[in-house]
Amino acid sequence: QDESEWIMLVEGKATLEFESGSTCELSAGDYINIPAHVKHKVVWTDPNQITIWLAVFYTL
Repeated sequence: QDESEWIMLVEGKATLEFESGSTCELSAGDYINIPAHVKHKVVWTDPNQITIWLAVFYTL
């Protein structure tokens, strides 16, 4: 994507995976900034609780 992405996990647990193969585990209250053009995907969310995300896309 052409925009950077700031993500906060409001509720639940999740794991993101990046094209490089690295992963990032998030719990409620955690946040991450992902630069534009960095490919990533959600590979896991906790099946025992709801997952709520706040995602802000931006350009500088």
